[in-house]
Amino acid sequence: GVCVICCALFVSGGYFYLRKSFAPAEKNVSSVPYTFPVPENKGIMFEICGDLTFIYLDFENEKLSVIFPPGEEYGSEIYGYPIDFSVKSDYSLIGAIVDYAGGIELSDGGTTLRYTGVQIADLLSRTVDAEEEKRKIFPALFKKIAEEGIDSEVFQYVVENSETDITIPDCYNWHLYIEGLCANGAIIN
Repeated sequence: GVCVICCALFVSGGYFYLRKSFAPAEKNVSSVPYTFPVPENKGIMFEICGDLTFIYLDFENEKLSVIFPPGEEYGSEIYGYPIDFSVKSDYSLIGAIVDYAGGIELSDGGTTLRYTGVQIADLLSRTVDAEEEKRKIFPALFKKIAEEGIDSEVFQYVVENSETDITIPDCYNWHLYIEGLCANGAIIN
């Protein structure tokens, strides 16, 4: 009983002693930003097994544009869009991107089929007209990413598994905006 009484006296004494020094919090606002600025717009020329595809990430207007360029050489821009980065790889890169998105659904002959990245890579590698297939694949991929999003690992995969001049710091925040860009994704030509 003596221990309980002593403990109660010490706790209550400490409480009243500390209560004298209570003060309301000052309302200073920190100048540390908690959001990142919107990334700069970037154009990326993909060369997948010799087949060119240009993707323009317009972060300001929240849209993604795809151009299938004719087989000619381009300098630093295509149809007025700057080419900031280039990526060279094989069809496995497209397959990995589709897998990171969770697969896509394509309509074929009135039926809708679900494809994995490996199936898409195989389909593109066996087709004669890759552009026709890409015109089906890209809208389905945009729809899937717009609905479910995609994480930053896909950009790390692209940087590590292709010949590219993109670095991780270049694409660090892109995953935060890619969902909105894909919701407004379109094939230009």
